[in-house]
Amino acid sequence: MRREGSELAARVDGVLKGWWQHLSETVDTDRDGRIDMDDILAMVDHLPTIPEAVTATADTIFDAVDENADGRISRGEHQRLVDTWHGRPVETGGVFDRLDQDADGYLSRPEFAALWTQFWISDDPTEPGNLMCGPIGAG
Repeated sequence: MRREGSELAARVDGVLKGWWQHLSETVDTDRDGRIDMDDILAMVDHLPTIPEAVTATADTIFDAVDENADGRISRGEHQRLVDTWHGRPVETGGVFDRLDQDADGYLSRPEFAALWTQFWISDDPTEPGNLMCGPIGAG
């Protein structure tokens, strides 16, 4: 993932703060400024109603994960995304191969956006995007 202080770091920060703002406005109905696990789960349940907002975050995350800025996510770059997501190294096995559906060894920006959207809004456990941040149960 890219370094702090860059334009990209500011974009990532904006995405995260934007999600927090949206989360608090959507689920903190008592306006106490506190978000608990039930509130987070309510927000996740709300995400399928705003797919364009979910997809809009994909570009910024793609740029953050694409460390060498070659316009594609390699297996190693994806592994660092998974490890960062979990806060520790995670054995991913064949996850990348499931994500890389055209088997070219990379995730393109459109592939990544589709997978990212599946990760956040899919109810279908067979969709590969559910593995975007590592194997299910790796947490």
